Amino acid sequence: MHTHAFYGRLLLKFTEGDVELKEWKCVQVKDHNDVGRTIDEWQKNGWRLHTYQTAGMGAGPMAYKVNHYLLFEKGD
Repeated sequence: MHTHAFYGRLLLKFTEGDVELKEWKCVQVKDHNDVGRTIDEWQKNGWRLHTYQTAGMGAGPMAYKVNHYLLFEKGD
């Protein structure tokens, strides 16, 4: 399975201290056959699917390549 993950955490600062918000991870899936397995795997580890987006890549012979981007969230 070909996936890439981008990690991040949102942090909101107030004058009285820090309040931590949701953690998120964006996972790139290159083959549509792996999308369902990837969602299942991440949900079993406590993540919730927030957004699913696709993007066609290139032109000509590359026009048939589609990347799938899954944005997962965790936390309050």
